[in-house]
Amino acid sequence: MIDRDAFITRLRTAGGYTTPDEVACGVADRLLGWTDAWYHRRVLGVILKGGRLSRQGGWTQTAWQDLSLDMWRGVEACRGRLSVCGCEHLATLRSPAVIVANHMSLLETFTIPAAVLPFQHMTFVVKESLLRVPLFRDVMAGVRPIAVGRENPREDFKTLMDEGPKVLAEGRSIVVFPQSTRSVVFSPEDFNTLGSKLAKKAGVPLMPLALKTDFHGLGRIVRDFGPVDRRQTVHFAFGAPVEVVGNGREAHETAVAFIARTFAAWGGRVQ
Repeated sequence: MIDRDAFITRLRTAGGYTTPDEVACGVADRLLGWTDAWYHRRVLGVILKGGRLSRQGGWTQTAWQDLSLDMWRGVEACRGRLSVCGCEHLATLRSPAVIVANHMSLLETFTIPAAVLPFQHMTFVVKESLLRVPLFRDVMAGVRPIAVGRENPREDFKTLMDEGPKVLAEGRSIVVFPQSTRSVVFSPEDFNTLGSKLAKKAGVPLMPLALKTDFHGLGRIVRDFGPVDRRQTVHFAFGAPVEVVGNGREAHETAVAFIARTFAAWGGRVQ
């Protein structure tokens, strides 16, 4: 299974990580890792562990890194593969950044930190309702996200423009999912400009992050816990940071173009 120090060294020296052909697993994972129930048990275990850490005051950057890597380990233990590249761009940052990414599933929220935290402190922009869900609220307390309602775009914009620069000034990068909802299709038209506008106001770079996490499917009844598709590799690719000038339109379009072509190269559908 993934060793934290070796994982971080690989990100810093090689710019990425790919699941090896042979993954060492425990007996239970070898017997049950092919079942969706066992995978979701692993996911739930990470969420409960994170909540416990937060309640007990044990939430640190190292603890968050380990928690995120636990999710990576869970994917690999359940016959999944992960691939991250472009971490050399994180290494070049001389300030926090606004990281804009497409949004597919619950998985990226728990796996992105493992790749970012070795280079940058960070947080997310999340739906305000997550702060009230018993399963997630303690984890969110540790993450200290920026919460938006997703019902009133003007109000969300004001919240992000007020709170975002303060978070960035603290030295934390912000991951923004500019799509209105999670989707297995990437639609550039649905990718709003909040990220570039925040980066412009705060005077920080905009960094695109393309991802493909449909290994962890969307559920029909419980959206966060859907079927597992082991044919799909979990992909992350960080693009070069973009300076935001003028009205930010050019930076936004550069980020969207990177996500679209990278997502398409992985076999994803772009509308």
